[in-house]
Amino acid sequence: MTKIFSDGGILSVKTSADCFKVTLPFAKNLGWFGEIFLNYGFLVYVAIIIALLCAWFLKKTKAGLHLRAVGENPATADAAGINVTKYKYLATVIGGMIAGLGGLYFVMDYTGGSWTSGGFGDRGWLAIALVIFALWKPNVGILGSIIFGGLYIAYSYISGLSRSAVALFNMLPYIVTIVVLIITSVRNKKENQPPAALGLSYFREER
Repeated sequence: MTKIFSDGGILSVKTSADCFKVTLPFAKNLGWFGEIFLNYGFLVYVAIIIALLCAWFLKKTKAGLHLRAVGENPATADAAGINVTKYKYLATVIGGMIAGLGGLYFVMDYTGGSWTSGGFGDRGWLAIALVIFALWKPNVGILGSIIFGGLYIAYSYISGLSRSAVALFNMLPYIVTIVVLIITSVRNKKENQPPAALGLSYFREER
């Protein structure tokens, strides 16, 4: 059931959202383990599976190695016979679909089926910080998500905090990201650096 409210532009789809928040029936019987690891909607586990599949794809498959080559040096990849345009478009489209699943989780599970303009807040920047923290490795992103999630809600488990203190707690994920970025820059290991051609356009004529 869908309702549109005229006093704030909120689109409520609570009936559908309840389906996304269904947890595993046996989670409560497993004590703290079930409460911490199994007490979530199915999209959380879909995200973990996608991250693991992406890590496997990038490291273990020929297409994944081609995609990494395109990200590092598209001119060299093109010279080797790899269709740079195809890989760029497919990566962008599939990446957009995965990001869309993130938005679906936020609306249907996290906010319980409601959306308001600007309701996503700073979480988009949090996602970018997570990518940097994970050193562009999808499997490390799983651990990073747990750490960031814990830091992001830590203030809610501490009573008596002022608004400024809450704001400082919300800064923790970004501070951790800056620290990680500084450490990886100092070490200067190539495997910990972003793809060299990340975000750059490629034109064969300029090769």
